[in-house]
Amino acid sequence: MGAVKKFKVKSRLATLALGHGGVSVRDALKAADAAIDNVRGDCLTTVDARLAEIDRRFSATAPGRNREPFGDLYDLSSNIIDLAMGLPNSGIEHAARALCDLVDLSLERDLRDWEAVDVHIETLRLLRAQGQAFSPAQRDAVLGGLKKVTMKRVGEPGALPTL
Repeated sequence: MGAVKKFKVKSRLATLALGHGGVSVRDALKAADAAIDNVRGDCLTTVDARLAEIDRRFSATAPGRNREPFGDLYDLSSNIIDLAMGLPNSGIEHAARALCDLVDLSLERDLRDWEAVDVHIETLRLLRAQGQAFSPAQRDAVLGGLKKVTMKRVGEPGALPTL
């Protein structure tokens, strides 16, 4: 048997990344941050608009919230998740996800626990206003509290059927 010959093959991706015209990770991250900065104001404006609509339609002071399509609360919360890049390290996307879980479980079980909804809405407001100033431990405690509220009032979020 002959000697083993080894060939070093460069992939096209490696050639593009490392060769002329490639982008370093540092430069790519800077470009991504700049792109986020360009849309941050629009994201915050839209988050505020979604929170205002949630308040207007589903808060404790909203007249007729029992007549509102409950699934709309899921849609509004889901939209906040999409826009959370405007509030990094605030936890708002996790709180919006927790509200989506609450709504999902509520629809699955055909119930409306308005006290649990109120806690979730108040937490969204809190994290929008001050979430970025919280320590990670504080944010985790707040978000853990949302999960406990959902579990106590509606059920285990992990009990949702998967698609």
